[in-house]
Amino acid sequence: MSWREQETERKWYEAFLPNYLKPLRDPQIETTYTKEMINEAVEFLSDLSSLSELPRLNKTFKRNIKGHLFKVKIKPKKLHLELLDTKKSSDPIKKRVYITTYRKQYKMEQGMGKCIDSTIYYQVNNKTVVRSIKKHHLFLTLFFQLHKLDVSLSGGNLDEITVDQALGPGPDIEQNNTHEEEKQKIIHQSNELLKKYKKIDTEISLLIQNIQAIIQECLKDIHLLNFEEKHHVKRMINNDLPNLMETYKSLSHEQQLEKHEDVLESLRTMHTYMEGLQKDVQSSRMDRMEHLLRLNRVRYSEEESK
Repeated sequence: MSWREQETERKWYEAFLPNYLKPLRDPQIETTYTKEMINEAVEFLSDLSSLSELPRLNKTFKRNIKGHLFKVKIKPKKLHLELLDTKKSSDPIKKRVYITTYRKQYKMEQGMGKCIDSTIYYQVNNKTVVRSIKKHHLFLTLFFQLHKLDVSLSGGNLDEITVDQALGPGPDIEQNNTHEEEKQKIIHQSNELLKKYKKIDTEISLLIQNIQAIIQECLKDIHLLNFEEKHHVKRMINNDLPNLMETYKSLSHEQQLEKHEDVLESLRTMHTYMEGLQKDVQSSRMDRMEHLLRLNRVRYSEEESK
């Protein structure tokens, strides 16, 4: 079966799944806010795994760090993790994440405790969305940390556990590689466009060059672009620009003179769109910086006051 057939079959099958089993595929959730939430939860779970000298069974542990509330319930047979965005969270989309697994000694799946529940709840347009995060690359580290906690509760050696053993190849590395490949492909295509059409006309060449420069600047942080924005950039490079220029080249000299200003106006519109996208990326960078500064102020001022 080809990859295209497999993809079609997967989509057909997923359509009949209940919402809590449908895999999460929403760019609105794959943000720096979600990544920060997961990183804080990972640190919380790691701390719990290190508390081997304290009794932890049949207890609930909580951590409330600015904007996030974490709970871990430890039972003899099960582990339960909750992640919630509070009202203080900077994320406009408030999330609730629930993961429940068996302890490995009771029910095991692929070397770890079997997962019973792995759902995320969030609201879009006043509608609650429920999806599964069991295989989502951003959340895999949470399952790994729960596995480490399970091993710690059983008196195992945490130093012998590796991410590769528990989860296979690192999802973050794969995701970064995907972004890098996507970025290099778009840059290559924009470079080819400039080479191909730079001799048509000085004004046209300059506009294409400016568009290309903005694209390359935006692609430095390609992860900040959502699905629709990346789609627009790709369509511009792969279809809109080449089609416009090839059609213009096919005109007679007189026709080119007649349509020259219209072509320049079309290119200026593309340039304006890319300038707006560039401002959005720069704004996202600043938001990320402010978020990290606030987070560090809260985190380390709390440490000093202890």
